Amino acid sequence: MADVVQYKLERMLPELDDLEKRGLFSRQEIAEIVKQRRKFEYRLKRPSPLKQDFVAYIDYEKNLDSLRLLRKKAQMKTTGDRKLKKSVSDYAGVSRIIEIYRLVTTRFKGDIELWFQYLEFCRERRNGRMKKALAQVIRFHPKVPGVWIYAAAWEFDNNLNAAAARALMHSGLRACPTSEDLWVEYLRMELTYLNKLKARKVVLGEDEGTLARSGKSAKEEQWRDENKELFIVLDDKREEDKLSNLHDGDSKEKLDLFRGQGLSVLQTVYGGSIKALPFSFSLRTKFLDILEATDLDHSEDMRNEILADMKRDFSKEPKYWDWLARQEVIDLNNPETTEAMTADQLSRAIQVYEEGLKIVPSASMLDCYAKFLMDVIHFKNKGSQSSELFSTASHAMDPISHLLVVYEKAETMRCITEDLACQHVSFLLQLGKVDEAKTLAEKLCSGKFSEAVQLWALRFSIEMRFIQKNCTPNKAALSSIFEPLRSVLLKLPILEAETIWLMALKYFSTHKKFFDKLVETSISLLAKDGGSDDGFSLSITIVNFVLQRDGLGSARELYKRFLALPHPGLSLYRNCIELELNLASSGDKISLGNVRKLFETALTTYDQDVRLWQDYYNMEVKMGTSETAAAVHWRARKTLKKSISLLPSLDM
Repeated sequence: MADVVQYKLERMLPELDDLEKRGLFSRQEIAEIVKQRRKFEYRLKRPSPLKQDFVAYIDYEKNLDSLRLLRKKAQMKTTGDRKLKKSVSDYAGVSRIIEIYRLVTTRFKGDIELWFQYLEFCRERRNGRMKKALAQVIRFHPKVPGVWIYAAAWEFDNNLNAAAARALMHSGLRACPTSEDLWVEYLRMELTYLNKLKARKVVLGEDEGTLARSGKSAKEEQWRDENKELFIVLDDKREEDKLSNLHDGDSKEKLDLFRGQGLSVLQTVYGGSIKALPFSFSLRTKFLDILEATDLDHSEDMRNEILADMKRDFSKEPKYWDWLARQEVIDLNNPETTEAMTADQLSRAIQVYEEGLKIVPSASMLDCYAKFLMDVIHFKNKGSQSSELFSTASHAMDPISHLLVVYEKAETMRCITEDLACQHVSFLLQLGKVDEAKTLAEKLCSGKFSEAVQLWALRFSIEMRFIQKNCTPNKAALSSIFEPLRSVLLKLPILEAETIWLMALKYFSTHKKFFDKLVETSISLLAKDGGSDDGFSLSITIVNFVLQRDGLGSARELYKRFLALPHPGLSLYRNCIELELNLASSGDKISLGNVRKLFETALTTYDQDVRLWQDYYNMEVKMGTSETAAAVHWRARKTLKKSISLLPSLDM
């Protein structure tokens, strides 16, 4: 291994001599470069080198080459020599990085990210290895659509070889016929190619316009007029004539082969993609976006055909109706003009949702409907100017009233979900209708959603707000909400009801009678289910509440009750130990004795927990004697036979 590394370093001598001869690096810096390269080369020659070793070597060489380029530019600026003859050091760095990339991709063939880094580096440096690297990655990853797209884009953009790019796309579609991205990018490439051909005709004066629609806003057109000097115009007169022909339509209509060919390409690709992906909704929407962005013959007919196919295939899916309705309030040619949304557009969108509800009467359909109206309300109230958008519309077009009707429909159709129910209650609260929200929450919690955690948490917050607003909290008022809440907590698992427990403990912590009832409820639940070491721990939360309210004495009595339950959980032991350690560190010997008792009790159940033994040992080292610490260490090594390799950390 040493001979191979030494041989590689010796082959670097011409490059290093050239760097020193040119004055780009000093002798000390070159010695450091050799040292670092030797270290990396030894890492790569290990029996099983890691990917990180190759990546670190590549990063080092890239940084080194960047430093060389900076120093070379500074040297050229100082000497005034704008063009230096290239030498071996100008090529050696890139060649070495390419070679390391070759080695790492050979060893880790399945890492597609490494392959793309390799390709991107070759593309940036315009290295001749690009073609071979592309062939290799296609051979190893023929089922990755991004590989075919990258290869076709390189042929199309860098080599200007449309035929090769088309052949690659065809091969990719045969290998990955179910890739949406491949179909979409293939269509974009073909239309771009036609647009380039048409642009060439325009420059030659044989045709007018392009296949791309003019999507510039008034502001963009004004900025372009004010900054004409930034753009190159081949012939001012021809440019003016072309614009007048495009916008005014004064010129005589003539047959446009390119627009016809573009439509033919779109129809062909669309037909093939639908056969390969008959159930892809997003693919159809992407084709529509491309169609709207291009100017083709009979584009409206093609659009209607795609919409008809979508209705035929996806009329039973809520996402279709949601997408279709949102198109009514969005100008596809210029999305910025949504500021001009009118009541007529909103009315058409609502009609679409109503039609969809008749065909798909489901909870997901109602959820899409409600979210759309919420977006409209948010848009309406976003600014002072948009707040009066619907002021001239009739009450029937008011999105707020429509949203309330949608929530009522969900309940009437028995399609209401917990999420929709919470949205309905929250929306009433936003409108300031606290009484209606309270009544609705009570009704829902008493019926279908008697065990819905989110809805109960919402109802509890409303009840507390209502009690504080209308009267001073008294026993009768608190009991009216406490008893239903307690019955729900007894039904639900502790982990699911975390939100309700936290809200109840926080609010009733100042009402001792109700708080004590919550404690008893928690003890009965923990006696049945046991404690939890992952996530929410009810016993720890209650102990901390009591500690803050009544002090250490009451907290100590309470945690002893929790620890007496079956399976209290290791996290509770740790919390109690930490609580007692805070006092023991200040010299309280009673707390120190309690800490030892807690450790001993915890170890009766969790005697194989290495961290528990470590904490016990560290505590004895800090607060006990050398004899007690040694005794804990001996017991730990005797008990943890299988984990003996972890025990040296005990000797701190």
